Amino acid sequence: MTAYDLINSALRLVGVISGEEAASISDANQSLMVLNDMIDAWNAERNAIYTTRIDDFPFVNGKQVYTLGTGGDFDIPRPARIDGMSSIQLNNPSNPVEIPMSMYTVDQWQNQVPVKQVTGSFPLICYDGGEFPLRNLTFWPIPTEQPTSCRIYGWAALAAQTLTSKISYPPGYSEALRYNLAARLAAEFAVPADSYASGIVATLAIQGLGRIKTMNAPELLLRSDLVADPAGWDYKADLFGIGL
Repeated sequence: MTAYDLINSALRLVGVISGEEAASISDANQSLMVLNDMIDAWNAERNAIYTTRIDDFPFVNGKQVYTLGTGGDFDIPRPARIDGMSSIQLNNPSNPVEIPMSMYTVDQWQNQVPVKQVTGSFPLICYDGGEFPLRNLTFWPIPTEQPTSCRIYGWAALAAQTLTSKISYPPGYSEALRYNLAARLAAEFAVPADSYASGIVATLAIQGLGRIKTMNAPELLLRSDLVADPAGWDYKADLFGIGL
């Protein structure tokens, strides 16, 4: 299915075109803009993203700030968000060691790292400024001693489309795309909100998007203090004077 096929199907669902009729180039281009706006909105929702992209880039000795994005020091499409980062130790390239970095907030970077220009073997902290179109990533300490790479776990964006783009996504996306696009095109082409088609489309759009969000939702693990504390802290005894 191409993006043009998807657009025609979505327009038929809400009655803008009928039967074997195809959208005019003008209507198709207008609909394509709506489709790409929808994809852009989904790229800002973690559960609409079906995978995490993993990229490695070498650190430069003595360099602290790197730009991330197309044309930047780390030259990949700018992810909407970064889930995690690691330092990759390459003393033995055939068996590298991955050491997770802490991702600091503005408050942590401001208050917990009073001295910013500190050198060390490899970075343990990254502060992501979130700039656009290139993110500025600031690392601490500044690597100076050994070959090290930065590993980035970032949201893998759904690609923007052209009319001739071939659309291929994991299970569940096809229906979600059709009905959510149809719901938006109903508004774009002023289809009455109380029409039968609009109601059915809106319901299936919600169900379709909910299905892929459920599929993409990260697994949340409940942790207790007794498990998290290797010393086996007895929180009941400490807080309430109750033995286990």
